[in-house]
Amino acid sequence: MAVVTRRSPRRHLTPVLSDTPRPAVVIPRPRVKPPLMLWFLMSADLATVIWMYTLGPWLDHASKFTATATLGGHHVILLIIAAVAFLSLATVAVLSDGFTTLDRRLSLAKNLACVISVIALTGFVALILGALLSRVLFGALRP
Repeated sequence: MAVVTRRSPRRHLTPVLSDTPRPAVVIPRPRVKPPLMLWFLMSADLATVIWMYTLGPWLDHASKFTATATLGGHHVILLIIAAVAFLSLATVAVLSDGFTTLDRRLSLAKNLACVISVIALTGFVALILGALLSRVLFGALRP
């Protein structure tokens, strides 16, 4: 048989009423879900580095339309910008456990890397939007 004992209310009040300091309660930070957009941005930067390395000179000189992808014919500068953006995002991803635990400095570095990534991807986005707009305006091009 189980013996049921009655608890005194004084036992529950002693930590509140006592003069001895209580140890601080450490509340762990909740792990946040990593934003997928940062991973897509990092992979787009890597794709831009590869794309500029292989097709950059051709994009510069093929036409003025394709030169928009290299920000006006500067594929080497764009390659460097995309490489810096990828490396900085990859470093932040490693230091922050996949963008899940960000402190103040890592958050600043992440935001700066995102701005650099947007600069690197602007030409490619402009090329795609221009191609889509010309397709809508002029229709299908047939030989």
